[in-house]
Formats: sequence, structure tokens, C-alpha cells
Amino acid sequence: MEQRVNIKFCFKLGKTATETHEMLVKVYGVDAVSKKCVSEWFKRFRDGKEDVKDEPRSGRPPISTTPDNIERVRRMLADDRRLSFENDSRRIEDKPRLCEQHYSRTFAKA
Repeated sequence: MEQRVNIKFCFKLGKTATETHEMLVKVYGVDAVSKKCVSEWFKRFRDGKEDVKDEPRSGRPPISTTPDNIERVRRMLADDRRLSFENDSRRIEDKPRLCEQHYSRTFAKA
């Protein structure tokens, strides 16, 4: 969300998507959104969409972040402290950083 606000700010300043992406990389490093993502947000803003929140999606809602699943992961981590984000992420075939971010967001809410 923070980067989206920064993208909107740069858009309103008249910066290009490329310039904006370069600035985001300077600030956020490897955590910066992709150049394609910046371009997509620029297109939204050019089309008059001002909101930086995701638009509602159709289809089945996510079911992985349920209270039961959160509790199962907590118990799993409590039972075996040797588990790591990197170990878990390999099991779910995801990038370690994304897995860690998901855990942080999920457990901060619960």
C-alpha cells in the first residue's frame, strides 16, 4: 500500500513510470514492486482511478487464512521451533520473503 501511495505521488508530480520505478528501487531495494506493476498503476491513474486499494475480485475468496489454519500453523511452529520460513516456503513452493511477509501480516491480525 505504501508503495502505491508513492507511485500515485510521483504520477501527480509528472514523473514517468520508469523514473518512479527507479526511485522505488532506491528506497525499497529488492522489496520494490516491479516496473510492470508501476506501469499498471500509472495506467489506472491516467484512466481516472484515484484509489490505491485493490479492486474487488470475482471468484472464490481465499480460504487459506482462516482462524483454524492460523491456529494450526501456530501449533506447528510451537511444536517444532526448528521450522523456518525458508523451510516452510519450500514446502509450499513460494519465495521465503513472501512467506515471511504473509506470516507477519497474518499473525499481526490474529
